[in-house]
Amino acid sequence: MKISLESIKKLVEDAKKESKNLGDIINPILQNYTLEKKEILEVCQIGKFIYNLNCQISIIEKPSPPRPDFIIKYDSKLVGLEHTRIFSENAGNFNRVNSIIEYSEEVYKSMFPNDKVHAIISVEDDNIVYKQIEKKKIAVEIARYVNSVKNGLFIEKPFYIKNVKTTIHSKISFSYDEKKWQSDYLTKERLEKEINKKENKIFLYKKDEKEISEYWLVLFIGSLSSASYELNENEDYKLPSKFDRVYLVADFDSKIVRVN
Repeated sequence: MKISLESIKKLVEDAKKESKNLGDIINPILQNYTLEKKEILEVCQIGKFIYNLNCQISIIEKPSPPRPDFIIKYDSKLVGLEHTRIFSENAGNFNRVNSIIEYSEEVYKSMFPNDKVHAIISVEDDNIVYKQIEKKKIAVEIARYVNSVKNGLFIEKPFYIKNVKTTIHSKISFSYDEKKWQSDYLTKERLEKEINKKENKIFLYKKDEKEISEYWLVLFIGSLSSASYELNENEDYKLPSKFDRVYLVADFDSKIVRVN
């Protein structure tokens, strides 16, 4: 199939427009709050959700617990928005390995601060078993091995490493290459369990948040890892809830399902 130059130009312009509009939604929050990495991801996910919902919604606040995760303004009303990610049974294993890879990146920066490299790291059986007191030792081993691969040096490969690929990059960046990353489909029962767990917060919110008119819950699934779930197109996810609205979002392809 032949793709015209005009089609390519339109794709580029659409991408620029989306980036600008998404920036208009999330940048005021990112600039006004000092957020941890996990919270920045939450802001980006909610910003993308708002953009794809295609409604006139703005993020007003990013409060701290025990208040809702976000206060948004929609249709002249203040809405308390609760954000959550639904993780699979394999999440603990994935997060443990991903955590050591991310820590190895930080160790590499301290050991080789003037270097620039992107390392893609896979591990044996997608698993590294370690105690917390061993974490720094393993991170140092990984950092040294990555540096040896980048520079064509020979040192013994740590037994838990399957492969390392490196490329020249604008900064130091490590990525975990999970081999068995395929996700299970999200079941309606698993979704209902997560919604029920979050509904316990509504009573506390309503007791203290006098100006909020509605409460929404946005649940995220979908990533290229075993830690999450895939959306089942054949599943009816409709469920009653104490939340005024519940949305299920497939984060990877931005598909949004209104649950109630």
